[in-house]
Amino acid sequence: MKKIVLSALLTVSLYSQNQIMEVYKPITSTCPQSWLDDINKEVDEVKIVSLTDVKGLKQQIGIPHEIQSCNTSILNEYVFEGNVPSLAIKDFFKNIPKNAIGLSLPAYENEKEEKQVFIMFEDKTYKEFGKYH
Repeated sequence: MKKIVLSALLTVSLYSQNQIMEVYKPITSTCPQSWLDDINKEVDEVKIVSLTDVKGLKQQIGIPHEIQSCNTSILNEYVFEGNVPSLAIKDFFKNIPKNAIGLSLPAYENEKEEKQVFIMFEDKTYKEFGKYH
């Protein structure tokens, strides 16, 4: 039991110490303020970087086209595509699956009340990670 508690505390502290999330977005778009406010509660700093070629970045990283969204974020060398809920990011860092590169909330999920989040892997495959409100 002590191992589980220690592991949980380590995960929380890794997620919350000196964390800078870099959000890469197209020059012509903005990130929803509500999502940015939510993320700002969980990390120390959010840096927004406007790019002319966000699609090139997505291709370089290996984000499958079917689950792409507007912005691409990097936190602790992991990728968070779109407006991934902060709770999903916390869940991801609790137990990072082998060969995972991050999570995606595809653009088509943005307007849904219950959002389907996908986990992405190094081999450019993905599967459902969970559903979040």
